[in-house]
Amino acid sequence: MKRAMIGLALLAAAAATPLWAADVATVIAQRHDHFKTIGKAAKGISDELKTSAPSKPKIQDYAKQIDALAPQVPAWFPAGSGPDSGQKTHAKAAIWQKPEEFKKDAAAFADAAHKLNAVASMGDLAAVKVQMAAVGQTCKTCHQAFREKDD
Repeated sequence: MKRAMIGLALLAAAAATPLWAADVATVIAQRHDHFKTIGKAAKGISDELKTSAPSKPKIQDYAKQIDALAPQVPAWFPAGSGPDSGQKTHAKAAIWQKPEEFKKDAAAFADAAHKLNAVASMGDLAAVKVQMAAVGQTCKTCHQAFREKDD
């Protein structure tokens, strides 16, 4: 009976451990890749807007990419995936110390990304320029509070 109880306790402990905990480096790498995708899409929009004949379909595609990823940002920062993990990350501990502030900033980014997608889908390039600035400001705000500078 005692063995069965110990076995159940070990099974419960294993079940309570998130799968990602086994490989925090993978979580951090995936998070980094997602942000690179967002950055490439933002650069794609900016580059298109600088051309003499911006491609509305390309801009729309990039805006959709950003809009699809933006609401996921908070989920990319599970507990244990910060600097205390011992893994290299640009995430500041403040993400986990001030979760409500982080969620607020992430929500502002998601909202700005959604508005960007909306104006891009209408093909309004002037509105895209304005909204890209708003998206950039949400990135800057969050990075100042929650991201370490690049080496």
